[in-house]
Amino acid sequence: MEWYLFDGIQTNHFNYMKILLYAKLEKEMQSELKKHLPDDAEVILASDISEEEVKSALQSAEILIGNPPADWFGKTPGTLKFWQLENVGFEQYKDVDYKGKAANVGDISAVPCAETIVSGILAFYRGIHKMVRNQVKKEWVGEKSSNELQILSGKKVIILGSGAIGEHVNKLLNAFGCSIQMTAKSDPQAEIHSFEHLLQQLPETDLVVNTLPGNLDKYVSQEFFNAMKKGSLYANVGRGNTTDEAALINALESGRLAGAVLDVSEAEPLDEDSKLWEMENVILSQHTGAEHEGRDRDKVEKFISNINKYLNDEEIEDEVELSEGY
Repeated sequence: MEWYLFDGIQTNHFNYMKILLYAKLEKEMQSELKKHLPDDAEVILASDISEEEVKSALQSAEILIGNPPADWFGKTPGTLKFWQLENVGFEQYKDVDYKGKAANVGDISAVPCAETIVSGILAFYRGIHKMVRNQVKKEWVGEKSSNELQILSGKKVIILGSGAIGEHVNKLLNAFGCSIQMTAKSDPQAEIHSFEHLLQQLPETDLVVNTLPGNLDKYVSQEFFNAMKKGSLYANVGRGNTTDEAALINALESGRLAGAVLDVSEAEPLDEDSKLWEMENVILSQHTGAEHEGRDRDKVEKFISNINKYLNDEEIEDEVELSEGY
């Protein structure tokens, strides 16, 4: 038996340990993470070796940090005991045969995602997206645009999903005086628990904010858009596949929707021939919702904390069941 100290906590480990780091981190943050890993472990950086070497390392690693392609697994190696994902969503791994512990990054992206989508919503209602176009054209519109502008305060809102992102969106919109309902399959704190009830509420709703996970493919469908209030706004900071994009474009072109604020899309990058690029009533933030200058630092702190807990047989933070897909 070998004993070592990990961040001041005494741990024991019986076998030689290999850690595969596949997470997308800046070199500085990779080095910071390595400093906090056990000295006697072999730490393999995927960025330093070939794809075939990474696949080989995956077959003998005890700890995996990051999100390799799902088709790399096949039959998951028996050596893998702890898998620390680097994102919140993991629907791509729901069919992976893995029996060890797994954890996502919890709510570390909730605040930036919520701020991104709410800033886009504010920009839409206040016409900032149009003013940027006017600025590029050196065209002064001024008070002529007053009839096109709205305020967020007092809007009736439905937030799809009551997870960490949905909760933070709720908090921000509450501060603007919005009237909010949240949807969830089983969360007792949510107001809407079925698709049928949701469809009944949509005709009276000014704004829908999607924070849904990727297991709900095309949940926002043509039927959904048909039920929405004419002139309402749709915003998505969940997963791109949860929205039927053809139905969304149809709702925008027909005038059913006033516009859309989209951090995500079905295909990413967005197809060059997508109509969404040139629609003046669409704001695209190009899946930057979770990004900010301290994101790598936040990830590394989460990784260190959870690996520490795994090595000390403590309860893992944000543990997930991959088969659930969300």
